[in-house]
This record gives sequence, C-alpha cells and structure tokens, in this order.
Amino acid sequence: MTSIYLSSENPRWIPKTEADLQAAIDGGLLDETHYLDLKEAPSSKGDNKELARDLASFAVDGGTLLVGIKEDKETRTFELAPQPLNGLPEKVEQVARSIPDPPLNVITEVIETAPGTGYLVAHIPASPAAPHMVEGRYFGRGDKTKYRLSDTEVLRLHARRNAVEADALGLLRKEMNEDPLQNVGQQSHFFLVAQPTAGRRDLLLDLTGAHDWNTWLARLIERAHQNPGAERDPQGMAFLP
Repeated sequence: MTSIYLSSENPRWIPKTEADLQAAIDGGLLDETHYLDLKEAPSSKGDNKELARDLASFAVDGGTLLVGIKEDKETRTFELAPQPLNGLPEKVEQVARSIPDPPLNVITEVIETAPGTGYLVAHIPASPAAPHMVEGRYFGRGDKTKYRLSDTEVLRLHARRNAVEADALGLLRKEMNEDPLQNVGQQSHFFLVAQPTAGRRDLLLDLTGAHDWNTWLARLIERAHQNPGAERDPQGMAFLP
C-alpha cells in the first residue's frame, strides 16, 4: 500500500489501489484540498462544462480529480463508491481537449475493483498556458473548491505565461548566436528548442524506482564515457555498442 504521508520522496499522495483509498478514509486523511477534488460520480452528459471548469481550475497549480468517493456533507465523512468505468477516462480526456480554451492535457489512471467498475484518478498537470477559459471565464482552485479568477489574477497569470514565452525566445536566440555555421554559405538554418509541458508519470521509473538505482546510474555514466556515440537500448537503460 502506498503511504499517504508526504515527504520529499512522496510529495503528493497518489492512490494505486482500493486499499489505499480505504486506508486514507479510515485514517481521516482524505479531504478536498487545493490539489485534490473528490466526486462520487462523473458529471452527466449535460454537465460536461462543469467538469471542464473543474479541470481548468487545477491547470494553474496542478491537481487531481478522484471519482468514486461519496461525501456525507453533514458529518464531513467519506466512503467508497465505485463507479462504472466504461468510457469514463475517454470522456474526461475528450472534455479536457474540447471545452477549455486552450485545450488541457490530462493523465488518467483507473483503479479497477471488479470488471468495469472502480475509481478514476485524473491528474491535471500545471499548465504553462494557464489560465484556461471555459465559456468566457477563467477558473482557479482555492483551498477546497474552484472559483472564478479576478481580472487581477488573470493579468498576473498571463504575465507569467508571457515571461515563459520570452524565456523560450531567449533560448532560441542563444542557439542562433552560437551556431558554428551561421556564416557559412547561403543555406537556411532551422532552430528548434523544446521543453516538456508535462512529464510522463513513468519517466525514468526503472531508474528512480529501482533499489539498486546507484548501480544503474554508475553503469550508465561509465558506458557513456566509454562509448560517447553509442545508442541507448530502447528495452532498458544500457547502451548499445
């Protein structure tokens, strides 16, 4: 079972099994926060825009939408409520890509408890294009719920986005200025600088999750020095001769 207790190794709780969810409920540790929203059931077909607003509100700082948790509003307690999963991940992704402007990237994970039934965990990475608009309005996430962003907050976030874009232009100019062939001939040059907007959850998992990660890392460094032009093995972390 994955621990809900946070640390530098586990900066944000991510449930992997139904036992993880039940343990969090039993320990009184499950609650809606700035980074987590709990829903008993997915939004109905007519509530796609409400779902889009939920997703857009997380895009500013990142967060997780967990479907399959029932809340008793009076007692402020939660219980498990597994939901039909058929088509649910596809629906969340379709809403994220079609309603918010600009479109959102989401990463969905299913916790299946029975065939076709269980829980959906939808991760919304912090977006460099935030804030995202839904029906002409911008949304952010407070301590417990989403809210409509004020004009001042929208301007601040747009200024932050412009600064990121300016940094990208600076990186391009740096590459252009350092081009060793910029004064050679009349051929055109194409410059491209790419940075990921959201990392895959399993990126380098074989390395970072291995108990002997230090041995793997030392081996990689040693082989890189021995064969600087070698290609990486697509099936593992080793280098091909």
